[in-house]
Formats: sequence, C-alpha cells, structure tokens
Amino acid sequence: MTTHETPEETVQVVVVGAGIAGLTAATTLARDTGVVVLESSDRTGGRVETARQGDYWINVGTQFTEGTGALIDALDRHGIERGSLAGKSVALYLNGGMVDTSNPIALMFRTRMSWTDRIGLAVVGARILAVTPFLESQSRIARRVRGELDAKPASYLLKGVRSELAAEIVRSWSAQWMGCEVGETAATQFVTSVGIALTDPEKVPNFSLPVGGNQTLTDVLAEELGDRIRLNTTVRSVRQDGDDVIVDYLDGDRPARLRARRAIVTTPADIADQIIPDLPRTYRNAFGDIAYGRYLVVGFFTDEVGPQRWDKYFGVSTPQLSFQAMFNHAAAMRTGDDRKPGGALACFAGGAHADALFALSDQEVVARFTEDLITVFPELEGKLGEGIVRRHHRVVPFWAAGRKSSLPALRAPLGNIYLAGDYQLELPSLADAAESGEQAGRAVLASLRTRP
Repeated sequence: MTTHETPEETVQVVVVGAGIAGLTAATTLARDTGVVVLESSDRTGGRVETARQGDYWINVGTQFTEGTGALIDALDRHGIERGSLAGKSVALYLNGGMVDTSNPIALMFRTRMSWTDRIGLAVVGARILAVTPFLESQSRIARRVRGELDAKPASYLLKGVRSELAAEIVRSWSAQWMGCEVGETAATQFVTSVGIALTDPEKVPNFSLPVGGNQTLTDVLAEELGDRIRLNTTVRSVRQDGDDVIVDYLDGDRPARLRARRAIVTTPADIADQIIPDLPRTYRNAFGDIAYGRYLVVGFFTDEVGPQRWDKYFGVSTPQLSFQAMFNHAAAMRTGDDRKPGGALACFAGGAHADALFALSDQEVVARFTEDLITVFPELEGKLGEGIVRRHHRVVPFWAAGRKSSLPALRAPLGNIYLAGDYQLELPSLADAAESGEQAGRAVLASLRTRP
C-alpha cells in the first residue's frame, strides 16, 4: 500500500473566509505579518456581490453602507466615491396606491386603507416610536428598555392589532430588512432595523451607496491582498495544537494543511460551529442562538429616458406583491437635473416569501417579479432588462427573543483562534462585519507581540 501524507505549510496567521470581515481582518494584518486567506467559493466578497452594466450597478447581495468605523475608513482610504441617499426616502405601495413613508400624515390618511387598518398601523407605529429614543442611549433606563425588548419577539408589536393588513405590513418589513418572519426575531433588532429604514437618510451616519456598488470595496481589498487569498479552498477544521493552530482544508479536492500561530474564523456562525472542534458549551450555545435571514433577489437594469416617479425613492415597500421591496440603486446618482438614461432596480423577497419562491425556477421567479413590478410602475413595460437572480439562504444574522445574551461569549478568542463576523456587534450590518474583522486583526497583532 502507498500512503500519502497531507502536505503542511507554515504561516503566521490564517484567515478563514473572504467576506468583508475576513478581508478587513487580512488587510489589517498584512502590513505587519504574514497572512493567508482561505475562501471556499470561487470569488471574494461573501455576501457582498454587485452586478454592473454601463453607468449603473445593482447590489445583488448586501445592500447599503452606513455607520462609522473600519468600513467607512476603508472607503475613504481607497478614494471610493459614495453616492448620498440624503433627500431620498422609502415609499409604501398598498392597495394600488403609493405614499411616501417619510410623511406620517400622508401615510395614515392618504393610504388606501380602512379605519381598522389605519388604527392598527397607528398602534404599531406608536410602539416603535415609543422605544426608538432608547435604542442608542447608554442611560440606565435605556438599557432596561433594550433588555425588555431583547426578551420579546418582534410580534409583540401586533398584540391586540385586529388589522390583517397592518400585520402583513409588519411581516413585510421584517422580511425585507432582516429576511425573517416577525415571530422569529427579537423586538430590539426589528425595531432598530425598521427605524433606520424609515429615518431621514441625512440622520443616519454615512447612509450611502458606494459608486460601482458594494463590491467595489471588496474588490479593492482583494486586490490589495493579491495571492495571499486562495479561492476554492474549503476548510474542514481549525484546531489548537499546542501553541499553534492547525487548519485542515481542501485545495480543490486535495487535502492540505496550514500550521499557523493564530487563526481568525470569519465564516457564518453555523459553519464556524462545524469546523472548530471541541467548542466549549458557551460558544456552542451562542453559535446555536444565531439564525440567518434568507432572500431571493432579482435585479433589473432598465432603459427608460427622463425623470421617473421612482427617482426620489431608494426603496419601495410592497407587502402585497410577490416581492416585498424594490430598491433603487440609481437613487444615489439622481442628484441634479441631468438624469442619465437607464437605471438599476432590485426586487427582494425575504423570510417565508423567499422560502416559497426557492422552489420555483429562475424563469418563474423573474416572470412573477416582472409582472408585479410593472403593476407598480407601468412605465417600465418593455424597458426591463434580463432578470439577474440570486438565492441567498444565509444573509442577515438575527436572534430570537431572549437569545442575544449568549452572544458576548463569541467576542473572546478560543486560545489562538479568534472570531469575527457581523453577529458579534450590536446591529448586524456591513459596517459591523468590517469593524469586527479589524478588531480581530488588531487583537491578533497585539497577541503576537506579547505571546510566543
């Protein structure tokens, strides 16, 4: 018999995953130490993906950038222009009519609803507004309010509401912003996500769309790392071995091994749980408390000419259609009277809507979305390009009521194995993913200076 030993290579640090957290961690490390990035797919960026055509782009993965920290710093450092969403808003398409949600009076009294529906929506709105001032404050009262919200499912917003339409709108908001059903997630995350969506973009720090799409940044970071990134490398295990970390992976279909002083695992929670053996119960429980929203996205490049009704909206909520939201990626470019022909629209279905649509073919999904999109905007008849379909079974992390308290355990390293991802910080977002990657990279650099 002939035996083949797994080839072993020695490096300083291994980063598992080339999404925004992994790329940020690796670029933080690369200036000061050797690093290798292992990515199971054939592209970098993870849940960040952009389709481009001419002057326009569509984010068919993660949608917007906002917040502060590592993500915004990287955009600025690389000179990537950001299209502002200031002055844009979200519309609600309901019962054949459309109303701007930034105008509460219009939302309540100009929407085609019965009085039962108006009262139900008013109750939901009042409950959201009542807790919004406590979402960012660090006062004792604010922390108590957030603790109470963390213990409740988001469905508490519908308690006593008799309007099925109001319930459908709330379910739609949960699906379009988090990819889950309103009963699956804790109230804090739902209220915060919806609050950002309905807030004037000028009041949300750096709420924007990078010119060329979110993938512009991940492409730049990947180029900066060059051949340190190894694609089509599926990690099978990441384990401690004395003072080192052993990473076993498949290079294509061939077993390979890296021995490193440190490792940073930036995969989704369920994958991290699978590839790190002998996890302490606190870590395993925390990973088990993280769930992921799911989406089906269809992007359309358009060829209309001249100003259009949707130019002023960066999104349209459509709770009664086959998709629950339409995002207008060209909105950030509509800053003056010189409107270029064409555009870029993305239709999203999330949660249970996405679950049902996953069973259909791409052609069937595109046909349904096209029909409903033309129902909202008849002007698009004959002006929609070929649908670009993406099926995402794991996107925005969320946690059920009472489950968030376990997550801080994941911020501590497991010996020489560090963790990073958008589940680690307060609100899962592209900015939080980048921030956690930078924090992990810095922590590893500090440990290499102080420990053997």
